[in-house]
Amino acid sequence: MNKAKTAGTANSGQYKKAKTWSLLLFAMFLIIATILVIIYFPEIKKELALLKKVKPFWLFTALLGQLLTYVFTAIVYLALLKVYKLPQLPHITALFKAAIISLFFNQTLPSAGISGNTYFFQFLARYRISKNKIISLILGELLIFYAAMETIIVTLLIICLFTYRVQHAFTSTLTAGMIVYLVFACMVVLAGKNNMLHRLYAKAMKLRLIRKISNCLAGKMPVELLPAKEIQLREIVKHHKPDLAKAFFFQFLVVAADGFTLYVIFLGLGLQVSPFIILIAFICTKIISILPFLPGALVLYESSLSFFLSSTGIPVGAAIIATLVYRLLSFWLPMPVGAFLYRKWIISHPPADHDYTGY
Repeated sequence: MNKAKTAGTANSGQYKKAKTWSLLLFAMFLIIATILVIIYFPEIKKELALLKKVKPFWLFTALLGQLLTYVFTAIVYLALLKVYKLPQLPHITALFKAAIISLFFNQTLPSAGISGNTYFFQFLARYRISKNKIISLILGELLIFYAAMETIIVTLLIICLFTYRVQHAFTSTLTAGMIVYLVFACMVVLAGKNNMLHRLYAKAMKLRLIRKISNCLAGKMPVELLPAKEIQLREIVKHHKPDLAKAFFFQFLVVAADGFTLYVIFLGLGLQVSPFIILIAFICTKIISILPFLPGALVLYESSLSFFLSSTGIPVGAAIIATLVYRLLSFWLPMPVGAFLYRKWIISHPPADHDYTGY
């Protein structure tokens, strides 16, 4: 009885500590977001004013396009979760909210996706999914994303070389992106090898910023909780091709929905722009801003997208307006939504009191 009471007291203490850390983290991210809004307020004000230039119907359609990116991301994760035949799966609505919150962390605090994936680890852990399956799912999602990007980049390169003439800046950027994503994919494969995650985790925890993110978002996760055995990514691919193919297809749709948003904004400005131009400018911008320098790759993203769009012959003014409106819909508006959903998630989902063994 005393042991049970002691365990209950310990769990209660851990919950209060975890909740305190979560609230502090939420406050920190809110402060960062507020600072960003204050610093870039003139730009945000300009973007809001530019909304008047876009016809309401097309603006609403563009907003739907952005919502679809989160829906498709949730479907990608759901397809990967089905690989493990779990007795309980997160509902698509919960995954949709998790996708928004992950984006909120990744955009507010640049960490090459570490902050968003750390949150997603804890999100899945509360469904009592084992650490091996969570990590393999995250690695699998990254591999599928890199594979989708490689496919798109190679296709664009072939079209540029043999069909559609573009400036050298486009082909150079696409070639660099192909190499970078290939390197990232190799790193993910190596991360699944035996003991590799232990070494990566140990090195990452030496960085103060990453250590704070890990401790605040997911609780202190010691090295021994990482998978001791190799994550069999090859076996997963071999035995679950239909589910992986579905995830791969919807990863394409995530990119397509982003491109569709930008395309619709141009329609709202009264310009008919080729979908190919939209796609190649968007992908090149994604490559340029792949490494985090500022939250959401601010300034770098806007200048790159405006440059690539105007380089194809689109009027500079229209390219800048479309870029700023797109960033308003894809970056600034989701930030308060992500903050609100995360705060709500903290309150309604107390930390799970389990040892990450799960199903």
